[in-house]
Formats: sequence, C-alpha cells, structure tokens
Amino acid sequence: MHEAFENDVARALDKGDRRMNSLADEITAVKLEQAEFRRLLKENTDATNAIKADTAELLEAFRSFKGAMKVLEWIGKAAKPLGYVVGLGASVAAFWTAMKSGVPPK
Repeated sequence: MHEAFENDVARALDKGDRRMNSLADEITAVKLEQAEFRRLLKENTDATNAIKADTAELLEAFRSFKGAMKVLEWIGKAAKPLGYVVGLGASVAAFWTAMKSGVPPK
C-alpha cells in the first residue's frame, strides 16, 4: 500500500510537471508574440512619424503658396488704381508735350 501511494504521488507530480511545462511553453510563445507585436508597432509608429514629417513639409509649402497668392492679390488690387494714375500721368505728359510743341488739337 505504501508503494501504491508513492506511485500515485509520482504520477500526480509528473502530471503537474507536464502541466507546468506546457504552461511555461505557452507563456514563452505569448512573450515571443508580444515581442513581435512590439516590433511591428514600432515599425508602424516610425512610418507614421515619417508620413507626418513629410505632410508637415507639404503643408508648410501650401501655406507659403497661400501667402504668396495673397501678396499677388494685393498687388493686383493696387495695380488697377496705379494703372489709372499712370494713365493720367501719361495723358498729362502727352498733353503738355503737345502744347509745348505747338500741335493744334483736332
């Protein structure tokens, strides 16, 4: 009877050892998967940061272009009245030249 008890205990211990070994193997597999997921997450984060940097440069270029368009719009708005002033000046200069040179009006 004492030997049967020892055999039962040995079998129970062997069963517990196998269970613990299988749990340890599962934990190792989960740790490996987790390490792979961390690596993939880092790759994804690096790619996202690179895209963010590229997009920031592109956005800065668009903002600069928008500023340039505003300046050109202001120049265009100023050009129309400036054209009137220059035209008036040219007309006065032509009239003055015509009067000095003695050209009769038509």
